[in-house]
Amino acid sequence: MNNPRGRWMAAGLLAALCIGCLGALFGGTREAGYRFLWAAALAALTVLGGRCLNLPDRRERRCFMALGALMAGAQALGLRLELSGYTGVTGLLLCVGAGVGAGPAAGCALAAAWRGLCALPLGPKERRRSTRQVAWGCAALIFVCWLPVMLAYWPGISAYDIYTQIFEVFEDDYTNRNPLLHTLILGAFYRLGEGLGSAALGYALFILMQMAVMAGAYGAAMGYLWRIGAPRAFFWTALVLFALFPVHAMLAISDTKDGFFVALLVLVVIRFHRLLEDPSLMRRPGFVAGFAALGALMCMMRNNAFAGILVALVAGLVALGKEGRLRLCALMLGTLVLYQGALNGLKAAFDASGTLATELVSVQSQQMGRVYAFYHESEPDDSYEIATWLPTVEDYTPYTADPLKTFAIVDKPERMWGFLKLWGRVGLRHPVTYLDAWLLNTCGYWYLDDTTHARIYGEGADTHLGYLLSGQAETVGLASDGYLPGLRALYESLFSANEYQRIPVLSLLFAPALWVWLAALVGVGAASRRDRRTLALLALLALPVGCFLPLLLGACVLIRYAYPLVACVPLVLGCALARERREAR
Repeated sequence: MNNPRGRWMAAGLLAALCIGCLGALFGGTREAGYRFLWAAALAALTVLGGRCLNLPDRRERRCFMALGALMAGAQALGLRLELSGYTGVTGLLLCVGAGVGAGPAAGCALAAAWRGLCALPLGPKERRRSTRQVAWGCAALIFVCWLPVMLAYWPGISAYDIYTQIFEVFEDDYTNRNPLLHTLILGAFYRLGEGLGSAALGYALFILMQMAVMAGAYGAAMGYLWRIGAPRAFFWTALVLFALFPVHAMLAISDTKDGFFVALLVLVVIRFHRLLEDPSLMRRPGFVAGFAALGALMCMMRNNAFAGILVALVAGLVALGKEGRLRLCALMLGTLVLYQGALNGLKAAFDASGTLATELVSVQSQQMGRVYAFYHESEPDDSYEIATWLPTVEDYTPYTADPLKTFAIVDKPERMWGFLKLWGRVGLRHPVTYLDAWLLNTCGYWYLDDTTHARIYGEGADTHLGYLLSGQAETVGLASDGYLPGLRALYESLFSANEYQRIPVLSLLFAPALWVWLAALVGVGAASRRDRRTLALLALLALPVGCFLPLLLGACVLIRYAYPLVACVPLVLGCALARERREAR
C-alpha cells in the first residue's frame, strides 16, 4: 500500500478492530466512565499504527508488526485467562483479533525501542585496558557483589533437589533424574565437609566454587563485550545486571544445577559467536577441543541442553557458507557424541539409572487433569480411566503439573503407550480444554503481568517459598542463621513474601516473560536487516533459545527455567549492538 492516506485509514480500521475485540472480551464499552478511555486508546493505536505502516523499510515494518501482533495478542490472552480461567473458541478469536489490530501500534513501539538501542553512543576506539583485564576485573566485582547474599544465607540455599541428590550419595544409588555430574560434585563437597568435621563447611565450599565459576563466566561475557566494542552505556548496564540483579546472586548460592549450566552456556555462546564471525576458527584444534568440552559439560549439567546444540546446529547451517557447514556439523555432532559418551561412562561407573519417564508427561498430565476437573461428572467413563492412569488427578492445579505427573503410571513402555493412547483419544473431544491447560501452565513465559510463577509452591516470608526458594536442608546439617540477618530478612520479604511485586516498573525485570520477549525483540531486530550477518545473530540466539524451548513442555514456570535467557539475552544483544557499531564506523 503506497498511498499514505490509505495507510492511515488501515491503521484506524485495525485500531477499531483491536478496541472492538477488547471491548467484547472484557466489557466496559457502554459505561460512560470508560468511553473516554476507549476513545483515547483508539486514537493512540491509530497514531502509532499509522507511524508503523509508514516506515520506509518494508522488511522492518513487517518484522516489527508481526512481533507486535504476537505480543499484544499474548497479553490479551493472558488477561483473558487471568480474569476468566479459560479461553473458549470465541475468546481465542477475539484475542487474535485484538493482537492483529494492535500489531502496528505495538510494532511501532518495538521498532522505536530497537532503533534507540542501535543509536546508543559509541565508545572510544582506543581501549586502555585489555580484554583479559576487563574480564577478570568484572568477574571479581560480580563475585564481591554476591558475597553479602552468600553470608546472609551461609552456608548457602539448599531448597531445590538437595535431599534427592544427597540421599543418592548416602545410599550410593545414583540416577540421572538430576544431572549425575552435578550430583557427584555436590556429593564430593558434602563428603569433604564431613571429613573436615562440618557438612555445612563442605557445602559452603561448593557454593563458593559455583559462585566463582558463574562470576568467571559473566566476567568473560563482559570481557567479550568490551573486546567486540559494545556501546559503553550497554556495557555498564549489563555489568550492573550481572552484579546486582538478585536472581543471579540467589541462584549462584543455591543447590540447583542451573547455575553451573548457565555459566557454561554463556561460555559456549561466546565461542559460538566467534565461530560464526570467523569460521576459520573451526580449523584450529584448540578452539574445537575447547568448544566441544564446554558444550559437553553444559549438556551434562542439564538433561535438555542437547536441544540447544541441535537448534544451534540447524540455524548455524543456514548462517554459514558452504565451506563452514561440514565443519560445523562435525563440531556440533562431535560435541553431542562427547557428551553422550561421557554421560554413559559416568552412568556405567556409578551404576546410575536414567531419567524417570514421568518427566516426559507433564503437559499430557495437565491436559487430562483439566478434562477430569471440568467433565468428571458428565463423562464418567473417561474420567474413571484418567484417574486410573493419574491416581492423584483430584489434586489438579492449573499452574504446575508436579502433583499429577509425579505419580503417573508410565513406568513401563506398554504403560506409557496406553497412557498416550488415552491422552490422544480424550484430546480429540476436548481440544480447547487441552489448549487452555497448556496455556495456563506456560502463561508465565509470555504474559507479562503473570504472578502465578511466583507462588507455584506457596508464598510467605516464613515458608521460604515464593518467587525464589530460599530454604535450607536442616535434616542434612545445612541450616544456619547466616551472618547478615537484615539482608536475609529483606530478601525473604522480597522473594518469599513476593513483596518485589509492589515495586513499580522494576518488578517487571523479575517476570520470566520479559526475558522471553526481549529474546524475541533481539531476533526480530536482527531479522529486520538485510545482510548475511543477520543469519549469524539469529543462529547465535538459537543456542540459548533452543535450551529454553523444551521447558515449554515442562511441569511449571519458574524464573530458574528462564535463566538461560536472563543470562544470555544481554550477551546476544550486546553482540548485535556491537555489530551495528562496527558498521556505523
